[in-house]
Parts: sequence; C-alpha cells; structure tokens
Amino acid sequence: MGNARTITINRQKIIENFKKGLGNTSVLEIKNNNGGKIFAKCEWENPTGSIKDRAALNMLEKVINEHSSNNEEMHILEYSGGNLAISLAHLCNLLELKLDLVLSDSTSNSIIQKINQLGANIHLVDKNLGFWGVIEFARKLHEENDKFTFLYQHENSANIEAHRNGTGEEIVEFMKLNNISKIDAWVSAAGTGGSLVGVYKKLSEKLDDFEVHLVMPAEAPYGSENPPSPGKRLAGTGGFGLGRKQSFLKSIEHLIKEQSLCSYEEALSEMKDFYSETGIKIGSSAAGNLKAAKKISEKLGENSTVFTIFPDSGTTEEWETILGEKLNE
Repeated sequence: MGNARTITINRQKIIENFKKGLGNTSVLEIKNNNGGKIFAKCEWENPTGSIKDRAALNMLEKVINEHSSNNEEMHILEYSGGNLAISLAHLCNLLELKLDLVLSDSTSNSIIQKINQLGANIHLVDKNLGFWGVIEFARKLHEENDKFTFLYQHENSANIEAHRNGTGEEIVEFMKLNNISKIDAWVSAAGTGGSLVGVYKKLSEKLDDFEVHLVMPAEAPYGSENPPSPGKRLAGTGGFGLGRKQSFLKSIEHLIKEQSLCSYEEALSEMKDFYSETGIKIGSSAAGNLKAAKKISEKLGENSTVFTIFPDSGTTEEWETILGEKLNE
C-alpha cells in the first residue's frame, strides 16, 4: 500500500466511506395494545447487518489514529460472540489489516463462513468454558505475542463512545424531529453493555428522569453466581457466570431498575410472532428487548414512551429453526 503516511490516508478514506452507510438507522414504532408507545431502532440497516458495526469502526479508528506513524503491520486481535466478528472481519478486509478472532465453538456456521470468506484467522474455544473462556483465551494470545493490537471491547472506551455519540445522539435527534419530550424507559440487552451504557449517557445529558432496564438471557443472567451455561441464548448477550460482572454494566448497575430475563425459546417465539404480524425479521436479542419493552410499557401505562433497539435481524440458523425450512443465504 505504500509508506506509513499513504497507508494512513488511504485507511482514513475507507473509514469515511464506511461511515456514509453507518448509523442513522430507522426507528420503528411497535404496535402495542397494552401500554404506551414503544420505539425500536433498526440496527440491521448498518453495513454488515448489525449494531456492532458502530463499535467495530470506532475501536479500529481509535487504534489506527493512535498508531498512525507505525500501522503498516498492525495485527488486530479480538474476541466475539458473532456480530462483532463479522463487522471487524469486513472492516479489516477493507483496511487491509490482519485480523485474529477468538470465538466459541458454538458460533453459528453461517457466521464462521462469513468470517472465513473475509480472510480473518479464527481460534475456537470450547463452549463449556463460557464467554469468559473466550475472553481469557484472547488475553492469553495477547500476552504471548506482542504483534497483536488487542481491542478488548469490554474495557475499550471507544465502544461506549460509539453509542453515546452515535446511537444515543440519533435517538435524541429522533425525539426532536417527532416532538417527543420524554422517554420513560430505556431498554437494552447487553453483551459488553456498550450500547446500553453509551445510550444511557447521552440520554442522561438531555433527560431528567427515565428508567434503565437491562435485558439478559435466562440462561446467563448478569451477576449470576452459577457457572456459565454452554447452551443457546439471546445472541450477543449474557453474564459471565461465577459472580463476574462486565465493567461497563457494573459502573451503572445502581441505576438499573430491573433485569428482565428471556429464555432462548421465548425469544424464538417472539421472533416468530413479530414476523407473522409485521413481515419483519428480528434477531433473538431484539426479541428479548421487545418482550421486555412490552411488559415495561404495560406497567408504565398508556402515556409512557419506551425506547429499545433491535441489534440485528437474526442468524440463518435461528430463522431455519423458526420457519422449519432450509434458507439459502
């Protein structure tokens, strides 16, 4: 690609071009007969199909800027539950950056195939070790090899800022454009907690009083003392088990009104029902958010406004399970 300055300039052009398709996602008003208004931000409209494009770009842009004088041989390392891996693989392919990804061996085949097609190197970790085991494996790789630039999404402030300055700012702008003076509850599932906390921070700059609700899989609640469950659950979410807590969530856990739990089977049922009603496909974590938002809206009453996000439209495997047919995607 040329010298360091040329490489940096070319990468900045690629980043700016990617930003043109990033964010400013649609907001869907959900039909709701038993409460107030529910709005959901449709994050599958981002370039690779999920909300993780926001954090992926912000974290990569941060390290590229920090290493602008010596980024020709930069080698990115990160772990993921799925969507972030696709986002990073896509971006690193565009930016001509080497990428190693650590994933659970329970990761959907459709996701693995996409990552392989984009040229990333994959390390699979035994699902019985839980997501904490995936993180620990990535940490070990980083400690053993100084060639890696480790993004470490659970501790990376660029993750939160992507949602504070992106997702959250867009929600505030939507409120202005639609003359919405208040939000009574912000509802979000969490993996790192980047989107829940980042949006909360932006909303708290503009609004005086609103509830924060955390959505988690019933199979892996936040803060649980039980060992991590290796089974299927809401995509991209879940607690670590054994009392471990995500640092972003821990920083605001005193503000969380309630943790709403949703099993994988409940999520699939909600996905199916919503698709039957609207013709719109939402993923399992979106379904968990929707289920919780409906319950919270009913509790808050007909004059309330609840805001949530739909992180993606679901995996091929989820929809094959729901529809009972093989999909060609």
